[in-house]
Amino acid sequence: MHKIKKLTGRSATSLSLEEVLRSVNPVLKGWAAYFRYGASKRTFSYLGWYVWWRLLFWIRSKHPHLSWKQLWRRYYEANRITEGGIVLYNPAKMKVQRYTFRGAQISTPYNIDEVDSDGACFRRTNHDNVAFVGQVSEYFA
Repeated sequence: MHKIKKLTGRSATSLSLEEVLRSVNPVLKGWAAYFRYGASKRTFSYLGWYVWWRLLFWIRSKHPHLSWKQLWRRYYEANRITEGGIVLYNPAKMKVQRYTFRGAQISTPYNIDEVDSDGACFRRTNHDNVAFVGQVSEYFA
């Protein structure tokens, strides 16, 4: 929110809305892509709401003598703020994915002796090391 506030502050009113959207959209997309694996759907909705209002007030400060109706006609299209073919990105549209449970597929040196190689869902990776397993078993013994 701090980055968005900086990008849509009063110092940016000399820029066009298209330039502001070009600077705000990558921040939103990057943030949403990074945090989509967590339980963050409600936060995405709030961030979308916050950015929408920040841009609306930025437009209002850029054009103080235009009415809300005129601003709405000029910059608002199909429920989105847009100019020059660039649309404000809505982070609430990002699909949230949870990490899938991999359980026995995660290689670990602790259960190599207990795994049945015929029917187990265990994959050995290149860092499985017999010497390391021996050191670990001596350490815990």
